[in-house]
Amino acid sequence: MQPAQQLSEFMTAPVGLYVASRVFVYWCASAELYGFALWGRPDVADLRALTAILDVEIRPDVAPHASLVDLRRLVGVDEGAYETLVAYLGARQSAYQGVVTRQALLRPAGLPGAVVTGFYQVMEPPYPTQVHEDPEPALRWLGLAEPAPFVAELDAIVAEAMDEGIVARLGRVFVPPFAGITLEKAAATLGMSARSLQRRLQEENTTFQDEYNAAQVRAAQAALRDTDMKLTALALEVGCASLANFSAMFRRVTGESPSDYRARHRPGERDKRR
Repeated sequence: MQPAQQLSEFMTAPVGLYVASRVFVYWCASAELYGFALWGRPDVADLRALTAILDVEIRPDVAPHASLVDLRRLVGVDEGAYETLVAYLGARQSAYQGVVTRQALLRPAGLPGAVVTGFYQVMEPPYPTQVHEDPEPALRWLGLAEPAPFVAELDAIVAEAMDEGIVARLGRVFVPPFAGITLEKAAATLGMSARSLQRRLQEENTTFQDEYNAAQVRAAQAALRDTDMKLTALALEVGCASLANFSAMFRRVTGESPSDYRARHRPGERDKRR
Protein backbone atom coordinates (compact mmCIF):
# COMPACT_ATOMS: atom_id res chain seq x y z
CA MET A 1 0.00 0.00 0.00
CA GLN A 2 1.04 3.58 -0.67
CA PRO A 3 0.24 6.81 1.21
CA ALA A 4 -2.46 8.91 -0.39
CA GLN A 5 -1.14 12.29 -1.50
CA GLN A 6 -4.33 13.98 -0.34
CA LEU A 7 -7.37 12.88 1.62
CA SER A 8 -9.57 13.63 -1.39
CA GLU A 9 -7.57 11.10 -3.41
CA PHE A 10 -8.22 8.42 -0.82
CA MET A 11 -11.91 9.22 -0.52
CA THR A 12 -12.31 8.97 -4.30
CA ALA A 13 -10.24 5.84 -5.04
CA PRO A 14 -8.98 4.23 -1.80
CA VAL A 15 -7.85 0.80 -3.03
CA GLY A 16 -4.14 0.28 -2.37
CA LEU A 17 -3.81 3.51 -0.37
CA TYR A 18 -3.70 4.64 3.25
CA VAL A 19 -3.97 7.92 5.14
CA ALA A 20 -2.24 8.68 8.44
CA SER A 21 -2.97 11.14 11.23
CA ARG A 22 -1.64 11.83 14.72
CA VAL A 23 -3.21 8.70 16.21
CA PHE A 24 -4.50 6.54 13.40
CA VAL A 25 -3.83 4.99 10.03
CA TYR A 26 -6.79 4.19 7.80
CA TRP A 27 -6.16 1.85 4.87
CA CYS A 28 -7.75 -0.04 2.00
CA ALA A 29 -5.66 -3.06 1.06
CA SER A 30 -8.12 -4.21 -1.61
CA ALA A 31 -11.74 -3.86 -2.59
CA GLU A 32 -12.40 -6.75 -0.20
CA LEU A 33 -10.48 -5.52 2.87
CA TYR A 34 -10.56 -2.16 4.67
CA GLY A 35 -9.37 -1.25 8.16
CA PHE A 36 -7.67 1.11 10.53
CA ALA A 37 -5.19 1.15 13.41
CA LEU A 38 -5.72 3.50 16.34
CA TRP A 39 -3.16 4.15 19.08
CA GLY A 40 -2.34 6.23 22.14
CA ARG A 41 -5.19 8.12 23.78
CA PRO A 42 -7.28 9.65 20.97
CA ASP A 43 -9.53 12.59 21.78
CA VAL A 44 -12.83 13.81 20.33
CA ALA A 45 -11.13 15.69 17.48
CA ASP A 46 -9.20 12.56 16.53
CA LEU A 47 -12.36 10.45 16.41
CA ARG A 48 -14.19 13.06 14.37
CA ALA A 49 -11.37 12.97 11.82
CA LEU A 50 -11.48 9.16 11.78
CA THR A 51 -15.24 8.89 11.41
CA ALA A 52 -15.19 11.38 8.53
CA ILE A 53 -12.92 8.96 6.66
CA LEU A 54 -15.00 5.92 7.64
CA ASP A 55 -17.68 7.15 5.27
CA VAL A 56 -15.48 5.94 2.40
CA GLU A 57 -16.68 2.40 3.16
CA ILE A 58 -20.35 3.15 2.56
CA ARG A 59 -20.13 4.95 -0.77
CA PRO A 60 -22.65 3.58 -3.31
CA ASP A 61 -19.90 2.11 -5.52
CA VAL A 62 -18.10 0.22 -2.72
CA ALA A 63 -18.29 -3.58 -2.92
CA PRO A 64 -19.07 -5.75 0.14
CA HIS A 65 -15.87 -6.12 2.14
CA ALA A 66 -14.33 -7.27 5.42
CA SER A 67 -12.95 -4.90 8.05
CA LEU A 68 -10.01 -5.05 10.49
CA VAL A 69 -9.96 -2.70 13.50
CA ASP A 70 -6.51 -2.74 15.13
CA LEU A 71 -6.60 -1.25 18.64
CA ARG A 72 -3.62 -3.16 20.08
CA ARG A 73 -1.66 0.05 20.67
CA LEU A 74 -4.46 1.91 22.45
CA VAL A 75 -3.40 3.01 25.96
CA GLY A 76 -6.49 4.94 27.04
CA VAL A 77 -10.08 5.62 26.12
CA ASP A 78 -11.34 9.22 26.27
CA GLU A 79 -15.03 9.25 27.20
CA GLY A 80 -15.88 11.91 24.66
CA ALA A 81 -14.03 10.07 21.90
CA TYR A 82 -15.84 6.85 22.78
CA GLU A 83 -19.21 8.60 22.61
CA THR A 84 -18.28 10.16 19.27
CA LEU A 85 -17.62 6.74 17.77
CA VAL A 86 -20.78 5.23 19.27
CA ALA A 87 -22.90 8.07 17.87
CA TYR A 88 -21.34 7.79 14.41
CA LEU A 89 -21.79 4.03 14.12
CA GLY A 90 -25.26 4.14 15.64
CA ALA A 91 -26.39 6.57 12.95
CA ARG A 92 -24.95 4.41 10.15
CA GLN A 93 -25.82 0.87 11.16
CA SER A 94 -28.27 0.45 8.29
CA ALA A 95 -25.68 1.79 5.81
CA TYR A 96 -23.07 -0.71 6.97
CA GLN A 97 -25.48 -3.64 6.83
CA GLY A 98 -24.71 -5.65 3.72
CA VAL A 99 -21.58 -3.61 2.93
CA VAL A 100 -19.35 -4.89 5.75
CA THR A 101 -19.45 -8.69 5.60
CA ARG A 102 -17.55 -9.26 8.86
CA GLN A 103 -15.24 -7.37 11.20
CA ALA A 104 -12.31 -8.47 13.36
CA LEU A 105 -11.18 -6.33 16.30
CA LEU A 106 -7.65 -6.57 17.68
CA ARG A 107 -7.89 -5.66 21.35
CA PRO A 108 -5.29 -3.93 23.53
CA ALA A 109 -4.16 -5.22 26.91
CA GLY A 110 -5.56 -4.26 30.30
CA LEU A 111 -8.48 -1.93 30.97
CA PRO A 112 -8.56 -0.46 27.43
CA GLY A 113 -8.96 -4.02 26.17
CA ALA A 114 -11.95 -4.62 28.41
CA VAL A 115 -13.55 -1.37 27.24
CA VAL A 116 -13.17 -2.03 23.53
CA THR A 117 -14.27 -5.64 23.89
CA GLY A 118 -17.49 -4.41 25.48
CA PHE A 119 -18.01 -2.01 22.58
CA TYR A 120 -19.63 -4.70 20.45
CA GLN A 121 -22.08 -5.46 23.24
CA VAL A 122 -23.13 -1.81 23.28
CA MET A 123 -23.40 -1.40 19.51
CA GLU A 124 -24.65 -4.84 18.38
CA PRO A 125 -23.26 -4.35 14.85
CA PRO A 126 -25.27 -5.75 11.91
CA TYR A 127 -22.46 -8.05 10.73
CA PRO A 128 -20.48 -10.96 12.25
CA THR A 129 -17.68 -9.88 14.61
CA GLN A 130 -14.78 -11.51 16.43
CA VAL A 131 -12.28 -10.16 18.98
CA HIS A 132 -8.65 -11.28 18.68
CA GLU A 133 -5.28 -10.50 20.24
CA ASP A 134 -3.19 -11.78 17.31
CA PRO A 135 -3.63 -10.25 13.84
CA GLU A 136 -2.87 -13.39 11.84
CA PRO A 137 -5.85 -15.52 12.98
CA ALA A 138 -8.02 -12.40 12.74
CA LEU A 139 -7.04 -11.89 9.11
CA ARG A 140 -7.52 -15.56 8.31
CA TRP A 141 -11.05 -15.29 9.69
CA LEU A 142 -11.54 -12.28 7.42
CA GLY A 143 -10.51 -14.42 4.44
CA LEU A 144 -6.80 -13.66 3.96
CA ALA A 145 -5.07 -17.00 3.37
CA GLU A 146 -1.46 -15.84 3.97
CA PRO A 147 -1.63 -12.96 6.46
CA ALA A 148 2.01 -12.79 7.66
CA PRO A 149 3.38 -10.49 4.89
CA PHE A 150 0.36 -8.23 5.20
CA VAL A 151 0.78 -7.99 9.00
CA ALA A 152 4.44 -7.01 8.53
CA GLU A 153 3.43 -4.33 6.02
CA LEU A 154 0.77 -2.89 8.32
CA ASP A 155 3.11 -2.88 11.33
CA ALA A 156 5.72 -0.97 9.30
CA ILE A 157 3.15 1.60 8.13
CA VAL A 158 1.89 2.17 11.67
CA ALA A 159 5.40 2.39 13.12
CA GLU A 160 6.31 5.06 10.57
CA ALA A 161 3.11 6.97 11.31
CA MET A 162 3.80 6.86 15.05
CA ASP A 163 7.27 8.22 14.25
CA GLU A 164 9.08 7.16 17.38
CA GLY A 165 11.64 4.58 18.39
CA ILE A 166 10.76 1.26 19.90
CA VAL A 167 12.25 2.23 23.27
CA ALA A 168 9.82 5.15 23.62
CA ARG A 169 6.90 2.96 22.58
CA LEU A 170 7.92 0.22 25.01
CA GLY A 171 8.21 2.76 27.81
CA ARG A 172 4.45 3.37 27.63
CA VAL A 173 3.84 -0.34 28.26
CA PHE A 174 5.80 -0.35 31.51
CA VAL A 175 3.37 1.05 34.07
CA PRO A 176 2.99 -0.05 37.71
CA PRO A 177 2.29 -2.65 38.87
CA PHE A 178 4.97 -4.29 36.74
CA ALA A 179 4.35 -7.90 37.75
CA GLY A 180 3.10 -9.88 34.78
CA ILE A 181 4.63 -7.69 32.06
CA THR A 182 6.52 -10.22 29.94
CA LEU A 183 8.34 -9.89 26.65
CA GLU A 184 5.48 -11.68 24.90
CA LYS A 185 2.75 -9.51 26.47
CA ALA A 186 4.66 -6.29 25.78
CA ALA A 187 5.18 -7.30 22.16
CA ALA A 188 1.49 -8.09 21.76
CA THR A 189 0.56 -4.70 23.21
CA LEU A 190 2.86 -3.04 20.67
CA GLY A 191 1.35 -5.06 17.84
CA MET A 192 4.39 -7.17 16.98
CA SER A 193 5.95 -10.55 17.70
CA ALA A 194 8.36 -11.10 20.58
CA ARG A 195 11.13 -11.81 18.09
CA SER A 196 10.48 -8.56 16.24
CA LEU A 197 10.54 -6.61 19.50
CA GLN A 198 13.85 -8.17 20.51
CA ARG A 199 15.34 -7.35 17.12
CA ARG A 200 14.13 -3.73 17.22
CA LEU A 201 15.56 -3.27 20.71
CA GLN A 202 18.87 -4.73 19.60
CA GLU A 203 18.96 -2.19 16.78
CA GLU A 204 18.70 0.53 19.46
CA ASN A 205 21.49 -1.10 21.50
CA THR A 206 19.34 -2.28 24.38
CA THR A 207 17.35 -5.29 25.59
CA PHE A 208 13.89 -5.93 26.98
CA GLN A 209 15.32 -6.68 30.42
CA ASP A 210 17.37 -3.48 30.48
CA GLU A 211 14.34 -1.37 29.57
CA TYR A 212 12.15 -3.25 32.05
CA ASN A 213 14.63 -2.60 34.87
CA ALA A 214 15.03 1.04 33.83
CA ALA A 215 11.25 1.51 33.99
CA GLN A 216 11.13 -0.18 37.40
CA VAL A 217 13.80 2.17 38.68
CA ARG A 218 12.08 5.28 37.27
CA ALA A 219 8.85 4.32 39.02
CA ALA A 220 10.73 3.52 42.24
CA GLN A 221 12.62 6.83 42.16
CA ALA A 222 9.38 8.77 41.83
CA ALA A 223 7.89 6.93 44.81
CA LEU A 224 11.04 7.38 46.88
CA ARG A 225 11.03 11.13 46.20
CA ASP A 226 7.33 11.79 46.53
CA THR A 227 5.85 9.27 48.97
CA ASP A 228 6.43 7.61 52.32
CA MET A 229 5.89 4.12 50.87
CA LYS A 230 7.87 1.49 52.73
CA LEU A 231 10.58 -0.22 50.74
CA THR A 232 9.03 -3.67 51.06
CA ALA A 233 5.74 -2.38 49.60
CA LEU A 234 7.59 -0.46 46.90
CA ALA A 235 9.51 -3.57 45.88
CA LEU A 236 6.24 -5.38 45.19
CA GLU A 237 4.75 -2.33 43.47
CA VAL A 238 7.52 -2.31 40.86
CA GLY A 239 7.38 -6.05 40.28
CA CYS A 240 10.24 -7.38 42.40
CA ALA A 241 9.78 -10.62 44.32
CA SER A 242 11.55 -9.36 47.45
CA LEU A 243 13.18 -6.33 49.02
CA ALA A 244 16.58 -7.94 48.46
CA ASN A 245 15.93 -8.35 44.72
CA PHE A 246 14.62 -4.80 44.48
CA SER A 247 17.63 -3.33 46.30
CA ALA A 248 20.08 -5.29 44.15
CA MET A 249 18.37 -4.23 40.93
CA PHE A 250 18.14 -0.58 42.02
CA ARG A 251 21.82 -0.51 42.99
CA ARG A 252 22.88 -2.19 39.73
CA VAL A 253 21.06 0.43 37.63
CA THR A 254 21.74 3.57 39.70
CA GLY A 255 24.86 2.77 41.67
CA GLU A 256 23.22 3.42 45.06
CA SER A 257 20.68 1.82 47.35
CA PRO A 258 17.00 2.87 47.46
CA SER A 259 17.42 4.19 50.99
CA ASP A 260 20.44 6.29 49.99
CA TYR A 261 18.49 7.70 47.05
CA ARG A 262 15.58 8.63 49.32
CA ALA A 263 17.93 10.21 51.86
CA ARG A 264 19.52 12.38 49.17
CA HIS A 265 16.18 13.58 47.86
CA ARG A 266 14.35 13.79 51.18
CA PRO A 267 16.84 14.98 53.80
CA GLY A 268 15.86 13.98 57.31
CA GLU A 269 13.80 10.96 56.18
CA ARG A 270 14.38 7.79 58.07
CA ASP A 271 15.01 4.59 56.15
CA LYS A 272 11.57 2.93 55.70
CA ARG A 273 12.54 -0.66 55.22
CA ARG A 274 9.54 -2.47 56.70
